[in-house]
Amino acid sequence: MTKPKTKTLEELTTEIEDGKKKIRQFENREKLLRQKLSREERRERNHRLIVRGAVFESIVPEAKDMTDEEAAAFLGLALTSQPAREYLKKRAEGATR
Repeated sequence: MTKPKTKTLEELTTEIEDGKKKIRQFENREKLLRQKLSREERRERNHRLIVRGAVFESIVPEAKDMTDEEAAAFLGLALTSQPAREYLKKRAEGATR
């Protein structure tokens, strides 16, 4: 039986450097993928906010002339009403089933 060839110090050092290079490549790839995910999540959120804002303005045309504070106050009043709370409660119960 032949003895397996042992690697020289230079070969081992090269192998370590190659491993470190691959680690850096994977870390850079991970960074790029995280940035892409962040951009996609931001794009989806922006789309959702635009759509919901458009729905709000279509239901409450007066909202176009409201300040941000007035619109927030109006929504706060509307969403704390008894029918709104019941709707949200039923919706939450349906989502947990």
